[in-house]
Amino acid sequence: MGLFFKADLVLFAPRAISISGHEYCLKKAEAGELARLLLLEKEVYAGRLPWDGEVFAEELRRRDSLYLLLLEGDFLVGAIGCRFSLSKAHITFLAVMPKEQGQGIGSYLVQTVLDLSKSADLKAVTLEVRVENKKAQELYRQIGFEDNFVRKNYYDNDDRPDSDGLNMICHLRKKN
Repeated sequence: MGLFFKADLVLFAPRAISISGHEYCLKKAEAGELARLLLLEKEVYAGRLPWDGEVFAEELRRRDSLYLLLLEGDFLVGAIGCRFSLSKAHITFLAVMPKEQGQGIGSYLVQTVLDLSKSADLKAVTLEVRVENKKAQELYRQIGFEDNFVRKNYYDNDDRPDSDGLNMICHLRKKN
């Protein structure tokens, strides 16, 4: 039947979770929550919006994408987005409110995508991160990602048009 009929990806059920002693709800993002994603992005990127509302709306409509929101009550604490193919997943978006960073939330969200990808029997998960974002790279390495290759001038939609992206990969199966 294929990846997109797997219930754990398509019908992601909301779940109560605990991270560092705080209680949260992890749920699939819906089209009506676009404003929340934009507010989160604005907070994380100091007022800039690398992705506009149309990009998020398209991502939420795609059958091969899954966006998860982490809520504390009604407050959006963090979100992760990923796109799935037949052999791997690609994390397209990860954001945690600045005042909530450093509490394991980003790690939890990434690990959730890794777990979903493993359950779908995928081979790997990839992502891009700015070459100069050493803090995020260290987080990803601690989770199991390794450097893959550099995309020259990958980030060209902001005030740093020459910023390169480091593609990182986490192999979910042992390489033969």
